[in-house]
Amino acid sequence: MDDKLASISWLTLLNGTPTPLALLSGAGEVLACNPAWEQRVGPAGQLLERVHEDDRGELSARIEAARAAAGSVSAAARLADARGSIVPMQWTLWRADDTGIWAAVKPDREAWETQARILVDVFRTMDAVIWWCDWEGTLHVSDGNGLAHLGIKPGQLAGMKMLDLYGADSQVLDLCKRVLAGESIRMDTVNEGVHWIVHYAPRRGDDGEIEGVQTFGINLADDVTLAAQAELLRTCIDSMPIVIRAFDKAGACVVAQGGALAQLAPTERNEIGKHVLAVCGDTEEVRVAFQQALSGEIANIEQIRHERIWRTRFVPQKDVLGVITGVGAISEDVSQQRHVEQQLREQLRLTQDQQESIARLSSPIIEVWQDVLIVPLIGSVDADRAAMVMESLLATVVERQASFAILDLTGIDSVDTTTAQHLIKIINGLTLLGCRGVVTGIRPPVAQTMVSLGFDLSQVCTLRSLKEALRWCMSRTRRG
Repeated sequence: MDDKLASISWLTLLNGTPTPLALLSGAGEVLACNPAWEQRVGPAGQLLERVHEDDRGELSARIEAARAAAGSVSAAARLADARGSIVPMQWTLWRADDTGIWAAVKPDREAWETQARILVDVFRTMDAVIWWCDWEGTLHVSDGNGLAHLGIKPGQLAGMKMLDLYGADSQVLDLCKRVLAGESIRMDTVNEGVHWIVHYAPRRGDDGEIEGVQTFGINLADDVTLAAQAELLRTCIDSMPIVIRAFDKAGACVVAQGGALAQLAPTERNEIGKHVLAVCGDTEEVRVAFQQALSGEIANIEQIRHERIWRTRFVPQKDVLGVITGVGAISEDVSQQRHVEQQLREQLRLTQDQQESIARLSSPIIEVWQDVLIVPLIGSVDADRAAMVMESLLATVVERQASFAILDLTGIDSVDTTTAQHLIKIINGLTLLGCRGVVTGIRPPVAQTMVSLGFDLSQVCTLRSLKEALRWCMSRTRRG
C-alpha cells in the first residue's frame, strides 16, 4: 500500500481534487496549480502580487512557518480574483518537501456572510430595486422596497422571462444585450412619476465568465427635488445684489455665490481659496467680526469697498451636532439704498426749511410804531409754530426794546384747548420781558370757544381791531 501511495505523482493529486490547489516555492511562487486554482486565484506565477498589499506580509510569514511545521498552517489573506474584486480567502498551507509548499484556498464564508448581512440590512432601508437575469433572460432575483412604486411585491417576478415582461423592442432588452457583451451602463429614467438611477453590470461567475445581467436601481425623487430647490435658490441669489460666502475656521473661502460678484473686477471674482481678509478687507472690524462668528455670535459691519457701500453679516456655521465648523458671510450692496436715504434726508430738510419759511411768512413780526410790534397769526397754531413764534417774537422784543406786542387773531377761524394755551404762553413770555401783550381780532366763534373752554383772559388786554390796539399803544406811549 505504501508503495502504491508513493507512486502517485503530484500531478495526479493536483488534477484529481476540485479544491483550488497549487504547489508553491519557498519564495511564494506558484510552480504548478490545478484548473480550480486558475479559476479562483489565477495562473502560475508570483502569488504575493495577487494578494492585497495589506495582507502580503502575513501570508509570506505563514508560508515560511509552514516549511517548518509538522502539520498544516492556516492563514487569512485577501486577493483579487479573476473579476478584479477583492475577495477574503482562507488559506491552508503544508510542507510538500524540503523546498515546496502545498497551498489550498477557499472563500472566507464568514467574512462574506458578514458583508452580505450588512449590505442586505442597508438595502432593506433604501427605496431601491435589484434584479438579475441569465443569458436566456430568466429573472432569478427581483427584490427591493422600490418595487412598491410599480405595484410589484419582492420576489414576484422571479422565474419570469424579460421578453415577456418588456417585449422584444424594449430599451431594457437592448441594454441587457450590451451588458452581456461586457459593458457596464448607468441610466437615468422616469417611470410613473418616479425618478430612477439604474446601474447595469455583467454578472460574472468564479471563473470571470459572464453569467447574466445584474442591476441596481435607486429612487432619487427626494434628491431631484432637493437639487431643483438648490438650483432655484442659486438662480435667485445670482439675480440679487448680494454675495453669500462661506469660510472654514482658518478663514479660507470655500463658497462664493451671488449677483453682486459681477460688480467686482474679473481678476477678483474667483474668491475660492482666498483668505477672509483678502475677500472682505484687511481691517480690524473684519477680524473682530470673523472671530465673533467663530465664537458663536452674529456680527454686522458696514464698509466701503470698490467705491461701493457693503453691509456684511457674519454668522457661525454649525454641523448637525452644533459644533462650529466655519463662518458664513452675507454681503449686500447698499450703495443705492444709502443714496436714496441721503436724497430723502435732503428732501426732508428742504421741506422743513420750506415749512419754517412759510410759517415765518404767515406770522411776520412788523414794527408799526416806535416800541410797538405786530404779529398777525393766520391758520392753526400748533406746538411747533407756537414755539417758533414765541422764540422769534421774544428775540425781536429784546433786540428792539419794544414795549408792546400786538397778536392779531383775525386770520384764525377756530381755536382749541392747545391753541389757547399756546397764546397764553406767548403773552406770559412777553410779560416776563416787560413787554405788554395785546390780543386783537378775536372772532365770535373763537370767543365762544374760549369761554366754553374756561380760559380766563381778564389779565390779557383784548381789543376789537388792530386800529384800536394801535391807538391804545400810542396813548400809553405818550403817557409814558
